[in-house]
Formats: sequence, structure tokens, C-alpha cells
Amino acid sequence: MKLKHIPNMLGIIRILLTIALIFIYPVLGTLSFIVFCIAGFTDMIDGPLARRIPNGASKLGADIDAFADMFLIIVGVFVLIPAMGVWSWLWFGIIAALAFKILSASLTGLIKHKRVLFTHTIGNKLAAIFLFIAPIIYFIVAYLEGPIIILNIYIIFLMVWVFTVTIEEGLINLLLKKPNTNIRGIWQVSKENAKA
Repeated sequence: MKLKHIPNMLGIIRILLTIALIFIYPVLGTLSFIVFCIAGFTDMIDGPLARRIPNGASKLGADIDAFADMFLIIVGVFVLIPAMGVWSWLWFGIIAALAFKILSASLTGLIKHKRVLFTHTIGNKLAAIFLFIAPIIYFIVAYLEGPIIILNIYIIFLMVWVFTVTIEEGLINLLLKKPNTNIRGIWQVSKENAKA
């Protein structure tokens, strides 16, 4: 295997690990925690590796990364978070945030660029990290037999963050002249448009 394919392989591994999370029981047991942590770690290193390896960054790699990220988020929302015992109304807020994210990227990308565009902004990367932290908080709270309200407050913060970065992503998709999934934030739009 060539060095440039390693970031793509990490994305594929993340997809396979995410599929495994669906079938691991207990849902929030030690094995699922380890698998989730490994999947999250692949998410943290595939982008930096792709940028450092010669010819490591590619459109296919960006698409694999975006799909793997969204798949991990969906499994986190529908498999892990319900098992954490969060407030029931939060469940609806979480689904609303996820639906808003998917619809925004789909609609704004299709309207302007004729394709679904999930951008790799700093805000979106932080959202993935914050989501990755949620089960860790759950395990710490459960291990210390602490109050679940800590996790609930964190989930509220996460929902607000997702709504905020989704609005940014939608604006980026609509304002960019040419599609660019690797834009870091809305402040780069004018610079990217000048290159187009």
C-alpha cells in the first residue's frame, strides 16, 4: 500500500469501526468505549496526515472523511446518546440539530454547486471533537457516580455549537463561487472567491 493511501484507509477503518459500534453490547460497555475512541482517533489524524503526505489529500479522501464523520455522528446520536440516559427532550433537540446539519449541507450545496457539500471547517472539526468527548464525559460521570446533569448540560452546549457551525457551513456553501470542502471558515470565503 502506498503512503498516500493511508488517510483514505483511516477513513474506511473509521466507517468499519462505526458499523461495529452498532452491534457491540452493552452499548456503553468497555469494548464500545474503546472502539469509539479508536474511531475518534482516526478522525483526528487522517486530515493532518493527508496534508503532510505528498499527494495524500484528494477529493476521494475528502469525501470518505466527510462520509465517515457523518456516519460516526449518526451512530453516536442514534446508538450511544440514547443509552446515556440524557433528558428525553434533549433527544428531540439532538435529532433536530442532526437533521438541520444534513439538510443545510444538502440543500445549500445542491442549490449553489449541484452537489452535497460537508465542509471541513474548524467549527465542524471542533463539533466532531465535542461529540467525541460526550461518551468520555458519560464514562467519567458513571465511573465517579456523579450527577447526569453534567452530561445533559454538555449535550445542550453541543447542540448549540452544531446549530451555529451548520449556519456557517450553509453560508459558506452559498457564498463560495466554486465548491471547496476544505475551507477552514467563513472568513476565508472572499480569499477563495478571489482565486476562482
